[in-house]
Amino acid sequence: MKPLVIHNIHTHVFTIHHVPLRFLPFNLVTSFKSQFWNRIIRTLLHWISVFTKNEQFRHIVVMADAAEHEKQEEILLDMMGFYPSQTRFGLLSMDMDYMEAGPPEQDFLKQLEQLAALKQKYPEQIVPFMAIDPRRPGLLDLAKKQIELGFGGFKLYPPLGYYPFDERLDEVYAFAEAEGLPIITHCSPGGIYWRGRITPEMRIHPKTGELLKGRNNAEFARNFSNPANYEYVIEKFPRLKICLAHFGGGEEWDKYLENHWPPAEVKRRLDGKETRMPISWFTTIIEMMETHQNLYADIAYTAHQERFLPLIKVLLNTTLREKILYGSDCYMVQLDKSERTFSINVRGYMGEKDYRQMAETNPRIFLRREKAASPQS
Repeated sequence: MKPLVIHNIHTHVFTIHHVPLRFLPFNLVTSFKSQFWNRIIRTLLHWISVFTKNEQFRHIVVMADAAEHEKQEEILLDMMGFYPSQTRFGLLSMDMDYMEAGPPEQDFLKQLEQLAALKQKYPEQIVPFMAIDPRRPGLLDLAKKQIELGFGGFKLYPPLGYYPFDERLDEVYAFAEAEGLPIITHCSPGGIYWRGRITPEMRIHPKTGELLKGRNNAEFARNFSNPANYEYVIEKFPRLKICLAHFGGGEEWDKYLENHWPPAEVKRRLDGKETRMPISWFTTIIEMMETHQNLYADIAYTAHQERFLPLIKVLLNTTLREKILYGSDCYMVQLDKSERTFSINVRGYMGEKDYRQMAETNPRIFLRREKAASPQS
């Protein structure tokens, strides 16, 4: 058997210089750029982090750690140091220019320019993904340019303030579908979120007319992230390869493990009828993956919680075996454990056969660029 070539499909290398100035409270983005203040604040934050699981606080700690690095290449080399030398990494860029948190020191175009240079320097080791945001002018031309420069696909981050079915994304979807280019999209309730004002019009779901919940921006952003939104994308672009990153997230996995269907839903399922009340995003994603041929999910960050490893093992022995991708969410995951610990925990629990399936076989197929055949007339 050939040596294993690990594919970590989901990583980040953006720096504090690519983050909007109001991304963190108390002017911390500016403070973190000072080595003196960064060391003092990091020491304090890491001490506090032992006593809290608050997600927004943990984002602050992660960014403080990342601020040690001036360049994306430094973060990349740190990450490479945890893996065998032949490992390949999907580098997911982030377009935070429209999240209404102020301007970054280096805008998204500069971030892309730096990633393109890294692709030239490490052509076999990295696969950059360009973030696509429907609010960015000239999006299709920019997308085509980045693919010409060696980018391997596109990244969506809907909680930054848009739905994945936004029609302004359609021309990029059509291009990606025709060229066989994959899309990785954030799909968990947490993460970075849009900071603008929630208007009354935004409270109505543009497709269903449903009144949307959310007391604040962090909660409201869940509406953008809901996996059910991708049904509208897949309906238009059935051959588009999409990976739902984080597989819905740990909070939704816990809902699946701890809750049950209500009696009325049990009766519907016994009668072979369609589920009306999915327990969690996890069950929604499972049902969508079983239905749609080109829909995948990765285990990035979610799998750092070792109680979920048995569930991943079970999924790898179902019809979804070829749909699950390995990803770590470096450098976000390193607040909880080192990159190597994450990888070895997953590999050790899955065993070599299942780990190879998830970390090599499936990602190779997902990343493979195959132009779509023309429809038969």
